[in-house]
This record gives sequence, C-alpha cells and structure tokens, in this order.
Amino acid sequence: MFTNVWNSVYASVCQLKFINERGVTIDSLTGFKVNKHLVTSQHAFCIKKAHKVEITFVDADANTVTASTRIPYVEFVNQHRIGVAEDAGHHAIFDIALQEFKDIPSLKLSQSRNFNIGTQVAFLSFSCGYSNLAIKTGIISSVYSNADGLRFIQFDGPVDCGNSGAPLIDPQTNEVMGIVTRRNTPAAKVHEQLMQIVSDNLVELKKVESSVKFGDIDPIQVLIANQNQLKHLAKIIYRHSTHSVSHAVTLDKIISFFSYNTHLISNAGVPLVKNNELDSFIG
Repeated sequence: MFTNVWNSVYASVCQLKFINERGVTIDSLTGFKVNKHLVTSQHAFCIKKAHKVEITFVDADANTVTASTRIPYVEFVNQHRIGVAEDAGHHAIFDIALQEFKDIPSLKLSQSRNFNIGTQVAFLSFSCGYSNLAIKTGIISSVYSNADGLRFIQFDGPVDCGNSGAPLIDPQTNEVMGIVTRRNTPAAKVHEQLMQIVSDNLVELKKVESSVKFGDIDPIQVLIANQNQLKHLAKIIYRHSTHSVSHAVTLDKIISFFSYNTHLISNAGVPLVKNNELDSFIG
C-alpha cells in the first residue's frame, strides 16, 4: 500500500532550502505542488536572514533532482506569494508557474472533512536539511480544533525539522488530507517562550553594558555572550528534536481558496510584505 503512495506522490513533493548571503542553508521546509501552486508551511513567510530560497523536486530514488530553481527570498515572498501572509493559517501558497516546474505533477486535495481515528496515514518529507525525500507512516490519533477555530489531525508519525509543510496523505486515495506542522506543539510554545525571555534579557543587559568593569573584563558582555549562546543552543535543540505526537492542519482554508479563488489567482493587487515585516510573523 505505501509503495503505491510513494509512487503516486513523490514527484509532487519538494524541499525548500533557505540560504543566507554566505550561501549557508539556515532552514528548510517541505512543500507540494497543487495545480501551478506550491503549498507549504506558513513558516516560509518568516525565515530570518534568508537571502535566497532553493526549491527542489526529486525522482523515485529519493535523491536524483528532477527540477530545481533558486529565487531571491524577497522576490519569493513578495511576487510569488498568493494572498496575505496570514500568521494564524499554518499554511502558505506560492505561484510556481515556472518553466522549471511545468512537468511536475499536481497532487489532489481530499474533499473529505471527516477523519476516522485509528486509520492509517502517510507523509512524504525532507528531514533536517538532508536532500533525500522520505516516506513516514502512522495512524490518526485524534482530531481537534485550536482557539482560532482551525482543525488539526493528530497522528503518531515522527516529525523532524524540515517536515513542516509536508502533505499528509490518505493511503486509500493518495489524496492530501492535511499539511504537517510543528508549530502547534508544546515544544514549539516552550521554545517560543524561551526565545522571548532571552531576547528580553539581552535588551536589559544592553542598557547597562560597559557600566561595570572588573579590570579589563566587562561582566555584562560576558552575560550577553552567555545569553546569545543559550539562544543558539535552544534553536539547535528545537530544530533537531523529534516529536512522536504530530499534527497536521486540515485543508478547510486551502479547499476554500482553491475552490473560490482559482479564477482570480494572479500577482496583481496582492499586498506586498516589506523586508522589516518578515520578522513580525512567528514561525
């Protein structure tokens, strides 16, 4: 069954690598093609220090590149984005009607809004910045809604860094049931709180920097360095953690978009996201 899922889905799933000005990959996501559009995690809107985004599809061997392109990140977010960069949506849609991707097949979105607990699911994704596509399986553990009214499928497949934006697949139909997300987890919330605490500490330390010295040593600078090290370590731990209880946002908003806006899809009139607004979204 899952061999059939792989053969039906792999060609439509891509990796998004976000690259800084030095050519270093600083983050990655998974996405998938629907019609002439790329669907992925909302986190694609808020990759700090990204200079370019590389979008890559692979062949059935999980490694051989079938199509790839690099786009300046600001151009990707401003000119290829469809609709508004919505923080609460847990998804993003981009126009990839590019020559490089014209032969990439499209996945079909499931019209079903009912999910039976205990049924099997699968998802295809790129993990931890690696360039090989992989398939993972699990069962639906539960279904619930958050405070914003968004519905989520909880499943027991392991989710790693880079899996966000992957399509959750119904193995009976090979249709997309949801979009994998790492945001709606206790670990994500704790990580966000820790980042805010460290940021607040750095602001307060900067206020008294150079006000106290012991010989040639500025203890405030030592504390600032310590806080920056803590921040870096927390990012690494979070990015490389694996969640055994995983979540995928349902397609309610996606289905509505493709059903209502297909004939309206264009870049004309889409409000732009300025550089200084990118950091305002929470990944």
